[in-house]
This record gives sequence, structure tokens and C-alpha cells, in this order.
Amino acid sequence: MVEQATTGPLAQGEEALQRGAWGEAQAAFEAALAGSPSPEAEEGLARARWWLHDFEGAVTAMERAYGGYRAGGRTEAAARAALWLAREHAAAFGNRAASNGWHARAERLLGEAEPGPDLGWLAIARAERAVAPAEVAEHAAHALEIARRYGSADLEAAALVRSGYAAVALGDVEGGLARVDEAMAAATGGEVAGLETIGDVICVGIAACELAADWQRIEQWGRVVERWLGQHEHAAVLGFCYACCAEMFVASGQWEMAEGLLVEGLRAMRDADLRSRCVHPTAKLAGLRLMQGRFEEAEELLSGFEELPEATHALAMLHLARKEVAMAGAVVHRRLNAIGEDNALAAPFLALLVDVLLAQGNVEHARAAAGRLAAVAERSSLARIGAMAAFARARVAAAAGEPDAPRLLEAAVSAFAAEGLAPDAARARFELARVLDPADPEIAVGEANAALAEFERLGMPRDADAAAAFLRERGKAGRTGPKDVGTLTRREREVLALLGEGLSNPEIAARLFISTRTAEHHVSNILAKLHLRSRAEAAAFALRTVQEPGGR
Repeated sequence: MVEQATTGPLAQGEEALQRGAWGEAQAAFEAALAGSPSPEAEEGLARARWWLHDFEGAVTAMERAYGGYRAGGRTEAAARAALWLAREHAAAFGNRAASNGWHARAERLLGEAEPGPDLGWLAIARAERAVAPAEVAEHAAHALEIARRYGSADLEAAALVRSGYAAVALGDVEGGLARVDEAMAAATGGEVAGLETIGDVICVGIAACELAADWQRIEQWGRVVERWLGQHEHAAVLGFCYACCAEMFVASGQWEMAEGLLVEGLRAMRDADLRSRCVHPTAKLAGLRLMQGRFEEAEELLSGFEELPEATHALAMLHLARKEVAMAGAVVHRRLNAIGEDNALAAPFLALLVDVLLAQGNVEHARAAAGRLAAVAERSSLARIGAMAAFARARVAAAAGEPDAPRLLEAAVSAFAAEGLAPDAARARFELARVLDPADPEIAVGEANAALAEFERLGMPRDADAAAAFLRERGKAGRTGPKDVGTLTRREREVLALLGEGLSNPEIAARLFISTRTAEHHVSNILAKLHLRSRAEAAAFALRTVQEPGGR
């Protein structure tokens, strides 16, 4: 009788879940429900379906589990199910109202429960829902205390990694990353039992490394992430990790590598029919398109994602680029109000706020915003934020006509270059050229030429156009590159190559993750720039150019 209990379908399902055999687990739990229905079997079925990306079926099964636990008077188990449902309604369906309702139910149930690990998981849920880093830190600390009191390895890892992330955001980078490393080691070293918890720790851990701009750590833990993903094929985590890992390539100007990672993340999510559960690759790709000056594509990518927290910076950048300064300011202020201004998360928004205020001609308020950014840089000790603060201070000095503006801009160029932030360094150099022009036009031309070369190398056509126009106005040659294909942007060259493969506009759009309308726009530009009359001529030109030595 005991042997049958330990090898029955319910136990088999649990064992299959631990091995990552999702289909086998689902079959076992369905068999358990057919023989002797129980909330445990319903919960197991929900988790198996979740891993199989059947989120509708997973939620339905977990709701049945919740009802069974409540009917049996099992308050703690019902609260765990409610917390799971709260998370899934938000992550899988974007249903904030349902998520809030289930979270409130869990709060009420655990308010009536005896002290135990479940209160720690409630603290984790509160940390996940928090926006300000200080609030995340408070809930994570409470969860960590409970985890260690009751010896829960899963809860401890989940609390440690969130505590580390919050510490990095609040300026304790060394201490925060030490906690992240500890949590990641526990999660990937066999100490943590729940595969969902392992995936969660990996997600938050990589996000903390990105916030600290610790690219080496991302690379090192990335090897662990790839091994874990290969074993469990968790595409939701895969899309997030690609989004974070792409950031190092975006910042350094290695945009083809960044685009490859982001497009691969989007493709994996699309193939699995998944929503993003953390940072959406689309938001990162939109930010990259803005840096490349491809505003229409950025707008299309952001359409439908405007309310995502990770999309707000790109959205504000788009408004500012289109001279919609008031809208840009509203987006920036809304985000800063949510996250606070005293932490590393605020740095890119404070830098953008300086740009907004300068565009409005409000130099003194821009100076104050640059000062707040400098305070964040000092507290965080992050060199990347220090470079951002140096550039903000220099731009304010230039706008105010201060005599030390050139020196401050030179310092900003050096700071960006030291961190390998090539796009930012090029923009700071072009700003230096503009400031130097009235007093030292010859040096200004030299700086502008250097900036132009970088813009062209990095594929920043709008910035390159501005630098070339600056040089032409001073009687200097702008671009001296080749005609024909050399007149096309990087994206137009990509479209031209696909025309050479005989692809239609919808096929080009699908391949490049753009809309059909944008693909048509690129094709029209190609025909105009190359003085071609038809797609067939463009295809022939593409094939001929590829075959000719030095043609591309």
C-alpha cells in the first residue's frame, strides 16, 4: 500500500516536474485527476501546463486547485495558489485588475495564517509589484529573514537576488552584486528545487548585472544561463536574457550583434506564442532604432507597448526627437515619480530630463537636473552613470555660455570612451565641435570630422547628416564615401539584399521584424537613391553588387 502511494501518478507527476519532463508530468497529473481528484493534482497540472506554455489551461487548473484548497480549509496552500494566479494574470495576460484581486486574496488569507515560509513568498510578491528600489529592498529583506528562519533554500535565493538588485539600484554595487552571485550560485548549483524559482533568480540576477554595467559578469553567468535554458527550453527566460545581454552591445555601438540577440529573443517568444514576462526585447529594439535614427521603425515597435515600464525611456526619446518636448517631459516625469530620483534606475531619465529642459530653454532647471544626476553617480560609483552626469553638466555649461564648457565636454568624451560607450562619445565630440566653433573653427572642424567618421562607422545616419551639414556650412567636405550603395542606410542595404533574394515586401517585413508599410518605404527609398525603376531592377542591382569585388 505504501509502495503504491509513493509511485502513484501524483508522485510521478511531481518527479517529472523536477526533471523538466513537462509532457510526462502533465500526463501523470491528468491520470491522478482521473483516478482521485485532488487540489494537489490540479496544482501540479497547472505547473506542467505553464511550462508547456498553455497559460489558459494552467490558470484554469490553478483556479480549481485554489477552490479545492479553500474547501478543505487549507489556507496556506490556497494563498500560494492565489499568489501564483496574481503573477500569471499580470505576466501572461497583462490583466492588472485580476492580478490585483488575486494578490489581495492572498494578502487576506495569509493575514489569518500562522507564521511560516508562505509569508516570505508574500513578501517576494510584494517586492515584484514594487517600483521604487527602496520598497523592493524592504520586502526582500523581510523575505530573507523568513527564509533563513525556516530554512527555505528557494525562498532564500529569491529574496537574496532581489535584495542584491535593490542594493545595486540604491548605490551599493559591490554588496548588491555579491548577493546576486550568491543567489545565482544557489539557484544553479542544485540547492534550489523549484525550476520556476531558478528561472526567476536568473532573470533578476542578469538584470542586476545590466544595471551595474558589469558586462563581464553577464558573460560569465550567461554561460550558466545558456546551459540551464538548453536543459529546460524556457523561452520566456530566453527572451529576457537576450534583451539584457544585448544591452552591452547597444552601449558599445556593436549594433549588429545587439540586433541579432534582440531579434532572436523576439523570434523565440513568437515561436512559443509567449508574452514577455520581464524586459520585453521589443522595448530594447525600439531604443536601438532610435539611436540609429530610424524613428518610424521605433514608433512601430513601441505601438501597443507604450505602458511597459521598460519602454518609457524609448518613448520619451521618440517624443523628443520629434520635437514633442512637452510629451517627452511628461513621460520622463511620470517615470521618475514612480521610481524616485535617488537611485541608479533614475539615471537615464535624469539625463533625458536635462535634454528636455534644454530643448525648452530652461537652463537653470536643466542645471538642477544635472546636479541630481551627479548625486546619483556619486552614490552609485558606477562609471557609466558618471559619464552621463559629466555630459549633462557639460551640455548645461554650453547652453549657458560658460567658458569651461569645452573642458567639460572633453572630459565627457574621455569618460564615455573609457567605458567603451562609442555612440555617446561621438555625440559628445560633435557637441564639443559646436562649442569650439566660434573661437577655434579649425579645431572644431577636426572634432566634427572625427565625430562624423564615428557616426558613419556606427550606422547613425541622422547624426552623420548633422555633422556633414556642419562641415559643409564651413566650406569643408562632408562625406567622401562611395556613391550608389554607399548612399543607402544600413537598413536599406539589408532590404536591398533581400530584394536580391526575391522576397516580397511582406516577406521582407517578417524577416526584419518591421511592418509591411515600413518595408515599402525602404524599397521606395532604395529605388529613388539608386535611380532604379522597379523591384526587378533593384534585385538585379543587388545581385550584381554582391558579385562585383568591393561592391558592398
